[in-house]
Amino acid sequence: MFKQATALSRLILFGLLLSFTGSPVLAGDIPFISTADLKAKMDAGQQFVLADALSPIEHNELSIQGSVNIPASQVADNANLPADKDTLLIFYCKGPKCGKSRIAAGKAIKLGYTNVMVYNEGLPAWAQHRYPLEKKVAYPAIEVPRLSPSQVHDMKDSIVILDIRGTKHKQLGKIDGATEIVLDILQEKYTALPGDKKIVIVDHAAKQVVVTAKFLTMKGYNDVVVMDGGMAAWIRAGLPVTK
Repeated sequence: MFKQATALSRLILFGLLLSFTGSPVLAGDIPFISTADLKAKMDAGQQFVLADALSPIEHNELSIQGSVNIPASQVADNANLPADKDTLLIFYCKGPKCGKSRIAAGKAIKLGYTNVMVYNEGLPAWAQHRYPLEKKVAYPAIEVPRLSPSQVHDMKDSIVILDIRGTKHKQLGKIDGATEIVLDILQEKYTALPGDKKIVIVDHAAKQVVVTAKFLTMKGYNDVVVMDGGMAAWIRAGLPVTK
């Protein structure tokens, strides 16, 4: 009976995992703008605000030239929002699989912005066309060490596990004892981390951990590694989670 319940629990968790990898469904019909149309607006000198919905750490690593940073979790009262709510406001992130641009756009509409679009092709398409990009910070060019979920589990009592996921993905489950600092605010909160322990960075699917590790290394943390596959891999391995 216990084995059956455990298997059922894993199936439920895996089903939730699949549901969280999809794009969020937002109320309203937010129009998309293509790469060509966005570039044409720039070339024509049209007035609009192009906003990167990723974290400040990611925005500083690489962004579309001239864009501002409005993280999806910090849209309300963001200083980079235009004062005129009729201003064209275009959000982007890391392409169609990244839902943060649509989340941010939905929040802007709820705040009363009337002219909101999403550049759904995002940063990868812009870079592929070799259109202007900018790096605001030069993070260390290092090879970041990786550990498997089982390795992290075996050593978790002697390390600091840094969970940088947002609220939505944390609903899948957490690693007991992990330190939780959402990536969007890590630039402000990283000093809460100890400097004398190994720090293992965990996100949802290991897409944001490398830039986070480079950021912490730049800030003087000398023993920083990442967990391969993220929390998704931890759950698939059947390792314990808490709510």
